[in-house]
Amino acid sequence: MKKLLVIFLFISGALIAQDKEYTQSLSGIKKVRIETNTKTKIVVSSGNSLTIKNLASSHGNCGDCDYDKHEDHEDESHWPNKDHADKKRKKKEDKRKGLTAIYPGGKDNTNGFGFSINKDGNTLIVRDLKSHFQRHGIQLALPKNVNISVDTGNLGSIEVVGFTAEVEVNTNVGRINMVDVTGPITAHSNVGPINIEFSKVSQASPITVSSSVSEIDVAIPANTKANLELKTNGTVYTNFDIEVPTPKKGMRNVSGVKKIVSAINNGGVKIKLKSSMGNIYLRKK
Repeated sequence: MKKLLVIFLFISGALIAQDKEYTQSLSGIKKVRIETNTKTKIVVSSGNSLTIKNLASSHGNCGDCDYDKHEDHEDESHWPNKDHADKKRKKKEDKRKGLTAIYPGGKDNTNGFGFSINKDGNTLIVRDLKSHFQRHGIQLALPKNVNISVDTGNLGSIEVVGFTAEVEVNTNVGRINMVDVTGPITAHSNVGPINIEFSKVSQASPITVSSSVSEIDVAIPANTKANLELKTNGTVYTNFDIEVPTPKKGMRNVSGVKKIVSAINNGGVKIKLKSSMGNIYLRKK
């Protein structure tokens, strides 16, 4: 019975930790710019607000996960996990009581959540003040019709689900995944692969997807009207009917990135996919 109670308390504590979130009104905001250096998931919210919460950490229930591995601790191996986590969290809370967290990037104005949030006209700037080692993933919920711009720095990755507004994303080594989006889309990764699945393709503005070394995999509806520009030193794979012009006789430039230009469904919005070294996959959805 005692063992069951400990398990119940541990699960309850984990759920409470996962429910911790910060909410910010988006009244008058047309674009949200997010700067972080961690795994970032962006989902659709029902109201006109931004909600931020931590993704579950691989450490388990570890409070806010800025644990100092150099701290001296008594032997806690015999403690139940819930008690261990509570003692660590209580110790850190006691140390911080009455103090404000200040990071190299600025002062926390999100009640201890570790972000700096400021308005610049009709743009909301959300800056993550914690380092990659202090943060183990965040989830942001936003209205699907708000324009978003996300930069996850050197080590972060991006997942975007369900947006109908303009989306700009940038990573270094992290992957980019988007599902059920319409665009316009601007996405770039230096090293990480890019996977995008469109529910439909907006004709409002061009779509540009690029990676320096990795593959790009894009799925669009079969009836999409588009003018394609595909560039890669790798190989293009597609089940669209793309016309590839026959090379003219005589001298031609064989250096640099190979380019394929073609219209599908009589042409429409420009879709540019470019990978210097990776393959490009363009598939019908």
